[in-house]
Amino acid sequence: MHPRSPSGRFPQLYSQRFPQNFPQARLLGLSLLTALALLSGCTTPSPPARPQATPLPDSERPVTTPGATPRQRIVEIAWQEWQRWGGQTVRLGRDDTACVTDSPLPPPVLPGMPVADTEAAGNIEPADSTDRAADSQDDTGSETNCLRFPDGTGMEATPQGCKLAQRYWGIVGKPVSCRQITQGNWAWSAVFISWVMRKAGLDDRQFLTGDSHSMYVVDARDGILPAPAFRIEPVPAMPRPGDVICAARGRDKYLVSPDEIGFGTTPMHCDIVVEVDPAARLVKAIGGNVQQSVSMELIELGDSGMIDGVTNSHMPWLLIMRNTLP
Repeated sequence: MHPRSPSGRFPQLYSQRFPQNFPQARLLGLSLLTALALLSGCTTPSPPARPQATPLPDSERPVTTPGATPRQRIVEIAWQEWQRWGGQTVRLGRDDTACVTDSPLPPPVLPGMPVADTEAAGNIEPADSTDRAADSQDDTGSETNCLRFPDGTGMEATPQGCKLAQRYWGIVGKPVSCRQITQGNWAWSAVFISWVMRKAGLDDRQFLTGDSHSMYVVDARDGILPAPAFRIEPVPAMPRPGDVICAARGRDKYLVSPDEIGFGTTPMHCDIVVEVDPAARLVKAIGGNVQQSVSMELIELGDSGMIDGVTNSHMPWLLIMRNTLP
């Protein structure tokens, strides 16, 4: 006999509660649910980790060499932007100096500033939006003879420079005025990197744009993207064209590990490597907001023969964002 249920009724036999074809019906139902779940996953992808601007239409994509790989497009677009800004060059010497060696504009003459001497060593640094004001204080020291462009001067203060920099801010969905472009709170080195990556065709699965370098550095470090275009490699190391080299700045200038970087909170500066000459111990990298322009940095390598954090104190490199694309 079957035990009574609490209600006093006998429970139904298995064969009475369910039809004889239940296993087949149940399997069919599960198959349909699985198919619907897969279909849903294909049509409604997960949103990115932070808001992204509308994807670029094909009409806005730059002209690059036909058949160029994503890595090659990144390098070519960086070169093109550098040329649009007039080709300013900054030397980061193994003698611990940093100087503008070539510029499309004459040095600014501001009250209290000595006349610039391009042959002398100085103390200049590109700025990040999180600590640009603090870094500008470094430029008031005793080494004052290097050609420099303080905030509010240089190519970013020209109509052409403003228009170009506004394009970069647009890639993170932020309209800015020409006055904001020249202010420390609107430094545009990070959005320059973001703009180049989007123009090269990288999508949300590979790279997320941001107005702080530490955003996409932490993305790469923590592996949050499904198809990341970059991975983090500590220095000393030798970069390759298409890689991104980064240094901490301001209060965090001498971090010892990428693990110490906070998302959106660590002041940093990053540049896109466009050429490497190991024999000459020279790396060429292009970055935005370097002396108020898109500039090419001529990075002279020291005894390590690699990018490191000790050869030049003006730019103590912390890491390489190693490009994993072809």
